[in-house]
Amino acid sequence: MDTFSANVFEGFDVSEDEVAHFRNNHVGFCRVDMNRLSQFLLIQLTSISKHRAYNSFSITDVIQELEGVGRGCKQRVDQFKHLPLKGLFKAHFFDAQFLTRNLINHWGLECENSPKLNSLFSRVTAEENKTPSKFGWHGHLAHEMIVGGYEEKAKKRTGEWIIFAKHNNLNYYLCISRHTKSKQEDQEIYDFLKLLCEREYPFLLFDAAV
Repeated sequence: MDTFSANVFEGFDVSEDEVAHFRNNHVGFCRVDMNRLSQFLLIQLTSISKHRAYNSFSITDVIQELEGVGRGCKQRVDQFKHLPLKGLFKAHFFDAQFLTRNLINHWGLECENSPKLNSLFSRVTAEENKTPSKFGWHGHLAHEMIVGGYEEKAKKRTGEWIIFAKHNNLNYYLCISRHTKSKQEDQEIYDFLKLLCEREYPFLLFDAAV
């Protein structure tokens, strides 16, 4: 773990010993070639597990599935289509703790006047006036907000990414990242990966994506 300075470990509030212990003992790495998980990703995962940011198995299950050694739900894998990340891959993962935030964003609950939420109210009201449901308008509304909202968001593959590269038909897992919304954010991720992973995996030729 000599690739990174102590500041990186301190930034994630983990020690080198904690990262080594996590690497060597986490059952989610069973039958996974650990040489293809970047040191930075291991620091991220150790911090996630230590601070219970979310369930680390939501990530390691996806890695095991991508490696063909797991039994988790298959996740859609996409290749970045545009520079600077073009050539890299992303696999979505989802954790239950994402649900609340996804629903807040989906319905615009933090907005003073959400068109999407107003439309939902109007639709439920019209449907209840036409054909009252068994559980009343409040049950209908709750179902549409939670179940309906989640189903709509799931179609858009909400969650976060595991970013990885391919070399000689093998996956090299680099980091986890929030979804990006602009080319500037993509550039920041690319610069970040080049800085952190190029020395560890020089054969991935990060310059080729520029």
